[in-house]
Amino acid sequence: MSNFNFNISLSVLNHLGRNLYRNFITVLGEAISNAWDADAKNVWITIDKYNNNMIIKDDGTGMTDDDFQNKFLKIGYSKRKNKNFNSPLGRPFIGRKGIGKLALLSCAQQIQIVTKCKNTKVTGGLIDNGELDEAIKDDINANEYILKPLTQEAINAFGNQQNGTLIYFNNITEEIHNTIDYIKKAI
Repeated sequence: MSNFNFNISLSVLNHLGRNLYRNFITVLGEAISNAWDADAKNVWITIDKYNNNMIIKDDGTGMTDDDFQNKFLKIGYSKRKNKNFNSPLGRPFIGRKGIGKLALLSCAQQIQIVTKCKNTKVTGGLIDNGELDEAIKDDINANEYILKPLTQEAINAFGNQQNGTLIYFNNITEEIHNTIDYIKKAI
């Protein structure tokens, strides 16, 4: 008898994330939850309505190359396996199913994730939703879709921070109508 294994289409990203999360505040909430789970003490949100960009940056533990590939980019990865329910600082994990991070794909044309652990190099990648749409239309398998390298602009926005994660949303797909006060209250 032959051996068989699952083969995941990139269209699963639409079903589990991009089409499920359409609320701007939900996207912010997911990014903040990820920062909490990474033991961040601070989260900075910069919204540039005029240039249609947003940056969410934290000072959490960050990710190594291996973490970024095998945890962040692994859809459905659970931090709770092996009965681990708390972060290294003892915070109860907010994330449960490993799909909330897909919300980040729902609100901008390009999303860059820049991340770094202490004593490691910056890592991450750029996701272009236009190219991702083409890959989904062409029924590309998930393991065949390669993220683009980070731009110097995103790396510069991360700065010389020792650890943490920055998510750079370029060309937000819907205009940000909410006031800063409304966003603060909603978060």
